Amino acid sequence: MNLLDTALEAARAAGQEIARRLPQERDVHTKGFRDIVTDADLAAQEALVSIIRSRYPHHGILSEEGLTPGDEAGTIWVLDPVDGTTNYERRSPCFSVSVGVVQAGEPVAGVVYDPSRDHAFYAERGAGAMLNGERLHVSQTNALIHAVVGLDFARDPATRADLMKTMVVYSTHIRTFRALGSSAMALCYVAAGWLDAYFHFAICPWDCAAGSLIIQEAGGTLTDAEGGPWNYTLPRCLASNGRLHSALLDLMPV
Repeated sequence: MNLLDTALEAARAAGQEIARRLPQERDVHTKGFRDIVTDADLAAQEALVSIIRSRYPHHGILSEEGLTPGDEAGTIWVLDPVDGTTNYERRSPCFSVSVGVVQAGEPVAGVVYDPSRDHAFYAERGAGAMLNGERLHVSQTNALIHAVVGLDFARDPATRADLMKTMVVYSTHIRTFRALGSSAMALCYVAAGWLDAYFHFAICPWDCAAGSLIIQEAGGTLTDAEGGPWNYTLPRCLASNGRLHSALLDLMPV
């Protein structure tokens, strides 16, 4: 079984766990400013780690809910057991499981699983991006006025204010905005052509290690907010279908 097969198995197992728990009462704890964790996050993480450890006991694991070092520093599994915890806590069916595999600092395999719709987005480096076995391609939108742009809100007030400035500027040039509340899923929506672009000024590694690879393999473009090189460890991200990227960067006010 290769890395991608394990990632798919683990993501589906975690997704089944959080879907099973969705109608039940939530055990919710605050872990930071505007940041919560539920019993489902922890159960899903346990499901992910159990499968990964059974196949690759010496790989490192970096998760939103903690870090487990490995003996093989060259391969790290970057996990978000429930991306979209606020949606999940409110029983809004827009959340996902994100599983990225990173080697030498670069994602080489990634899965984002949406259990509410049974959507498995996945990619291997150099092999294209897929949704439930069908090839993904970014949109062909080439005019900003037709663009549907995704975003997600930072928790930090100053960073949120910067995002709002960008929304004000973009709003007169694009068709509309969408905020899904799951960064990993929004990145996959760009890969699928359902969104034309997406920006976030405080994205975390576990939000984007998988989704960034899926966008790249679907033909999209990712940079930092200034147009420079970006990788999954950097917080300020602009993702697009490529055709709109320069225009979006030109308008970026912060």
